[in-house]
Amino acid sequence: MREIVILSIVQGICEWFPVSSSGHLFLFHKILGIKSDITLDIFLHFSSLFVIFIFFKREILKLVKSFFLFKNEDENFKIVVYIIAASLVTFFIGLLLKDRKFLENKNFVSSGFFITTLFLFFSDKSKKTQKINFKISLLIGFSQGIALIPGISRSGATISSAKICGLNDEDAFKFSFLLAIPSIIGAIIIKMDEIKNIELEYIITGFIVSFIIGLLTLFLLQKIVMKRKFKYFCFYTFIVFLFSLFII
Repeated sequence: MREIVILSIVQGICEWFPVSSSGHLFLFHKILGIKSDITLDIFLHFSSLFVIFIFFKREILKLVKSFFLFKNEDENFKIVVYIIAASLVTFFIGLLLKDRKFLENKNFVSSGFFITTLFLFFSDKSKKTQKINFKISLLIGFSQGIALIPGISRSGATISSAKICGLNDEDAFKFSFLLAIPSIIGAIIIKMDEIKNIELEYIITGFIVSFIIGLLTLFLLQKIVMKRKFKYFCFYTFIVFLFSLFII
């Protein structure tokens, strides 16, 4: 149970902070000497999905309403189209990286943390004068796709890419996490056939811990992004890069 709680806390924090939850779970599995449990991983993804639905409930309702009313001149409808386009890019990259086991070794994970560091470091190097468009959405979708590599943070890659492309902090933050919805749903669907027997107590504990920590973390991340402190996570990811490269 102790290990379940630790991994759930790691997932809850690192899923949203730009530090790579997959990379950190890899490191904690190595440190704690435990094997990855795909069933627990799936239910922790459910927790992440619930966090986004609650945090962005108003934005999601607007997007759904606009999409089904098919108001193609409405900004919310355009955002749905951009999310779909970006998700397709992520999907195709996911097919290329379908057999990800070869990526789950120290060298790949260390490289992933270094790439995340670069994303974060350059995230504030452009003027924030652009609005989301089709081209930018494809670039963000590509960033989300390569974040399937352990060590590359999904939020770090997508928010940084959006900011580098010229989106303001608020738009970059919102689009990144709205884009996470189809990505997480897709990951759950793909992994569903790998579910194994696991005690219900462990699943519930992991879900609740990850959900509470994740919701608090997302609120905190929003404040960090709005205060333009997002890039400073690069110092942390660089330290983790060195740790994973020379110590683990």
